[in-house]
Amino acid sequence: MLRDLLIDKKLFENIREKVSKDGNELVKRESLEKSVFKKLKKKRSLKRFKRKGIKKSDLKEIIELADIASLELFGGPSDYQIINEHPQWCTHCGTCCRESTPIFIHKDEITPILTFKSDLKDEIAKNRDYPQHFMFKEDLPCKFHNFEEKRCKIYDVRPQVCRTYPLVLVGDKDKSSYVIDLRHKCDYSIHLVLEKSMILFDEAIKRLETGS
Repeated sequence: MLRDLLIDKKLFENIREKVSKDGNELVKRESLEKSVFKKLKKKRSLKRFKRKGIKKSDLKEIIELADIASLELFGGPSDYQIINEHPQWCTHCGTCCRESTPIFIHKDEITPILTFKSDLKDEIAKNRDYPQHFMFKEDLPCKFHNFEEKRCKIYDVRPQVCRTYPLVLVGDKDKSSYVIDLRHKCDYSIHLVLEKSMILFDEAIKRLETGS
């Protein structure tokens, strides 16, 4: 019910179809959404909205929408803008440093990185798919992650791809967008989808109450 107040059913189904082709990704999405659901129930109590006919299924539908669609679709901030406002969500667990591949390095980022660790020069290779980027020949795990201290050794000059995690840029240069990665393992992802879910939920309730 609530989701229908925010987005046309056909448009939602089209978006879901595009992101549901990969079976493995679907499992990750379901795992993330389950984690977000537990937190959203505490943030937006169902008892408070029971008289309005709000059910668990409404929360789950809102979460699914928050997971697969950007708030830009509703005139809100992009995922990238949201995570930039909440750096505290990152717990520095190092999951992305251990499991992300490839780690793209733009040509303008090479010099700062090699300034910190010049002996990595022979370990950096051209990226065949993206001419403007380089990559580590071996990046599992990332050579700059300090596992004992749970910190990046070159945090201040880390590549842009690291700065935007848990978002990754997909598509070509003319039509690209950020999507959430490491859904089921990253607390940052959970916080992001939770924040978006609360924004969408509040907007849906507003529309329900005003009849708009």
